[in-house]
Amino acid sequence: MPGPLRLKGQGASPGFARGTAHVLPHAGTLSAASAPTARDRECLLLAVDNTIRALRALADGSDVQSRAILEFQIEMLKDPAILEPSLARIRKGESAAFAWASAMDDYVRGFEASDDELIRARSGDLLDIKNQVLRALSGEAPPDFPRGSIFLGRDMAPSMFLAHDWSGGGAVVLFGGSVASHVAMLARSRGIPMVVGVGEAAIESGRELFVHGGEGSVQDIDGVGDRSADGTGAAASSQAKDPPPQNCKTADGVAITLRANIDHPAELEGLLPQLFGGIGLLRTEYLFPTLGQLADEVRQEEIYRQALTWARGKPVTIRLFDFGADKPLPDSEVDLTSYLGLRGIRLLLARPDLLRTQARALMRAAPAGQLRVLIPMVTSPAEVEQTAAIFAAEAAGLAERQIEHAIPPLGIMVEVPAAALMPEAFQRAAFFSFGTNDLAQYIGASARDSAAVSGLHEASRVATLRFLHHTVPLALATQKPVGICGDLAADTLALPELLACGFREFSMPPARMPLVRETISGLNADGSKARG
Repeated sequence: MPGPLRLKGQGASPGFARGTAHVLPHAGTLSAASAPTARDRECLLLAVDNTIRALRALADGSDVQSRAILEFQIEMLKDPAILEPSLARIRKGESAAFAWASAMDDYVRGFEASDDELIRARSGDLLDIKNQVLRALSGEAPPDFPRGSIFLGRDMAPSMFLAHDWSGGGAVVLFGGSVASHVAMLARSRGIPMVVGVGEAAIESGRELFVHGGEGSVQDIDGVGDRSADGTGAAASSQAKDPPPQNCKTADGVAITLRANIDHPAELEGLLPQLFGGIGLLRTEYLFPTLGQLADEVRQEEIYRQALTWARGKPVTIRLFDFGADKPLPDSEVDLTSYLGLRGIRLLLARPDLLRTQARALMRAAPAGQLRVLIPMVTSPAEVEQTAAIFAAEAAGLAERQIEHAIPPLGIMVEVPAAALMPEAFQRAAFFSFGTNDLAQYIGASARDSAAVSGLHEASRVATLRFLHHTVPLALATQKPVGICGDLAADTLALPELLACGFREFSMPPARMPLVRETISGLNADGSKARG
């Protein structure tokens, strides 16, 4: 009988999980003796094309972050520099499978030898596309593991993570891996506990384990106290058994509102509205992938009504289209220069046809619930005035046509430092929502998705928290609602400082709420740790 197990690694995604171990077998090695054929080149090209099609199909049903990771893999597969070494090996007489595997292994070793952790972390993507193409060559089905189990392996492919059904909970434990890998990013966004770097361990499938993602520990389930079985809140069934309150409280009794961030109302399926304080951010720029759909006022209204109906009278904050930079308009190319150019409300005011259609759709949906509209990338009070004028003009048109509607309160996304420093100037704004993702990159002058400046992100984080300590009280002094909806809102390490800043409304992915609620319950409203 195996002895007690306790492994210590590095926490890559916080949360708790109990489950049955599923150990991924080590991949076998290809034999160089596999006979080459005259069709090897054609077979490899076809396998790459089939892999790209499969990735596109997976991306079409994925959220924004997942889609970006899959697009990254697609672009790698389309890069001639990735494919050419394999074709050269085939010309020298190697089989398609062996040529592809050998060439990709060379790439992986190069990435793994880098001094940059982000580059080393991308070796997982190379291994993923290597194995996907090999499976396409052999006709082998992609691997998976039982729902609700604890995955253990040397690494995990991003495509496996995205294809897996996480609705039953579970966790990821890697013998190697990196906290900067795409899988770690996905785990954090989905609220899936993850531990990396536990080292090679003799663990057999079927063993019952407890994973603590925050501590980076893995142990036998025996001896673990009566803790929450799953900190993700991902499964509706677990919510039903142990429903958390709608709002949480600090240790000294101050009420804190937790709301959901979503990209599509479909994400609300299986979630109980009474467990949430409403929707703090519904992003709309990903809902309509074509220009034709952007012009479809009725379809927009239907989608907005879905979210309002689900919320059952609780606030639903829908952000206007935030196109620009890495989120281009349909049929447009990514324009990274627009981070400081036409983006968010600037672009909408330059393209008022888009804003007018969305304004009408939102106002037609507004009677279905408590709608709030969030204006992105605001710099000047004039932008809020112009937006309000467009809503008023479109409301007059709906009234003339005797179409039921309501004008919702307009708030601003506080993500431009200039706006954060003068909230009292925005008299027409009904509320403020601090978007710390963009705020941090503008404070640090370092793009959050650029590996080249990744070393500056921690410095930006410190500066951003100091900036919030200065600016949040200014917003609170206006006596208007003030919330936070960036990634920082779900960062348990940042919660003490965010409470000290004065935040009482937090918006985050639903799966992150249980852990945030638990953390806040151990803190006082001033951010200090509660005694006892």
